[in-house]
Amino acid sequence: MLGGGLACPSLAGAAITESDFLDELPVVLSPMRLSQPLADSPSAVTVIDRDMIRAAGVTQLLDVFRLVPGFSVAQQDGHIGTLTYHGLGDGYSRRFQVLIDGRSVYSPDFGQVYWRNLPISLEDIDRIEVIRGPAAASYGANAFMGVINILTQSHEGAKRIGIMAGSGGHGYRELSARVGMASEAGSWRLSAGQRADDYYANVADDVRDRYLDGRGDWSMTGADTLSVMGGMAHSRLDDDVVAGQTFPVNVHSAYGQISWRHVHHANAETRLAYDLTRQSYSDDLDLGGSPPPIDLGFSTHRQNLTAGWKGVLGARMRAALGAEYRLDEVQSRFYYDQASSIQEHSWRVYGNGEFRLAPQWLVNAGAMLESTHAGRREFSPRLTVHFQPRPTQSFRIGYNLGYRVPTYYELFGKIAADFGFGLDALLIQPDSLKSERIISREIGWWQAWPTAGLTLDMRAFYDKYTNLIDFAEVPVADGQDNLAYQFFNAGDATLKGVEFQFEWKPAARTRIRFAPAWVRIQSANPDWRDSAPPYAFSLLAEHGLNRNWWLSGTWNKSAALTWLGGGERVEGANRLDLRLAWRGKQSGVPIEVAVIGRRLLGGDAEFVATRETERQILLQLRAGF
Repeated sequence: MLGGGLACPSLAGAAITESDFLDELPVVLSPMRLSQPLADSPSAVTVIDRDMIRAAGVTQLLDVFRLVPGFSVAQQDGHIGTLTYHGLGDGYSRRFQVLIDGRSVYSPDFGQVYWRNLPISLEDIDRIEVIRGPAAASYGANAFMGVINILTQSHEGAKRIGIMAGSGGHGYRELSARVGMASEAGSWRLSAGQRADDYYANVADDVRDRYLDGRGDWSMTGADTLSVMGGMAHSRLDDDVVAGQTFPVNVHSAYGQISWRHVHHANAETRLAYDLTRQSYSDDLDLGGSPPPIDLGFSTHRQNLTAGWKGVLGARMRAALGAEYRLDEVQSRFYYDQASSIQEHSWRVYGNGEFRLAPQWLVNAGAMLESTHAGRREFSPRLTVHFQPRPTQSFRIGYNLGYRVPTYYELFGKIAADFGFGLDALLIQPDSLKSERIISREIGWWQAWPTAGLTLDMRAFYDKYTNLIDFAEVPVADGQDNLAYQFFNAGDATLKGVEFQFEWKPAARTRIRFAPAWVRIQSANPDWRDSAPPYAFSLLAEHGLNRNWWLSGTWNKSAALTWLGGGERVEGANRLDLRLAWRGKQSGVPIEVAVIGRRLLGGDAEFVATRETERQILLQLRAGF
């Protein structure tokens, strides 16, 4: 969906006015931490709602982001996925901030997001807001390329009791269930599920996931709401293969979150929240014989305390203010060459304001000051000016400055291992490492044509990256090959381009969404220059043939690109997925049966050239959702 749901009624019948259209267009919550119409947002935002997720026929959360302009998505194998925005992507999503209901799931060790091991069901997602471009003024140093904010269903979603089952090619099996209740006093829901699949043929990458997730929201008084969330997930992965034998890897995660919201009056509220997240990765590499198995495991532990206020300050200004304290802890004998954990404290304060200078002029300004685990303070400002000649039209010009703090592995990583030939240094700590820095300048245009059921969102950008972090081999006396890897600030890059989102809904049962992007990277590093496809687009179309039968499909096409880190140059994607669904009711219970064909034009290499995906046919049944 283009920056939100476009729910225009059919053109037949009563005339549509701008007021009708704007009343139905949702606000975005993420860019300023304030509720804003899309025309007022300081950032380009893609909003993906639950209907889009269903229409796209995705079975993994990562695949949802193939719908976002400028995004490149890839699976290294069945259990490790990654994404990037406008290039510079490697095996980890290091340059994004990813949130679920305000809780960061960006792991501090390698900077990755374990998309398969998040305790969340696609059925519980209400909407996903993707900020395209840096948003450090609102979310801190790792909101470098953008922010993915996943919002789950609360009160209304809890009323539903449902089950979903799926089966198909490449070992795809899925079963999930949800139960919940809602009343005037509050609501609760509990979801559980398991899924399995084998992404690449002839590769040891089978995955089996299990998860449990719950949420409760209670109205304590007329002004106070308490929300409690928690969940856990376990993934078993076929990963290491030695002498034809597969050794499984186990990933565990768990979280708890509690938040209190107090509404002072219609235009102001305060929120306090605390969350705790734990994750462990267990991987014993057995090379056979001597030496004994090598423990490649690691664990992370995060505690986060936040306080925020948002409200109206005078007739022409709204603001969001807040502070956050975080305690991160990582532990791995293999990756940090010590048995004890590394523990770091950090804090941040932020302020964002929306100023209505005149009926046609709006200014969004904000900044964040933070003390990071790297032992330095970073300041990230943002300023955008909007000219809005009418409610359905907005032009903006913006400036953003942001940082990406080095991960724990980049800062403190140190590896020396014995693979049967004596102790060998593989990674040494950097001499010094600065935070990556981005200055982003952009021009935006948002336009709606209510009577045609059409919206347009355009972003033209010029981004300057400095102090980009890479690694290379350096000489070191280890008694073996006398070489080891070391991270360093490798250089700069300039990105420029333009991207669009078009959404057209000419009738109540028809939606077409088209999102093209063109990007160019200038850099002395040839791999960096090739790390973004020069052009790419996604197309989503859905049409209700009648009340019961629905046909939808997605088409993703892009030019070739080079994945950094462990990736390779891969040819451009040309992926077509189709979905045919029947919807009805049985004894008042909603039922849907869907057949999904994926990669119908043939498989593509996504991360390395030697691994190609294949066609896949799936069958899904939903009842109660």
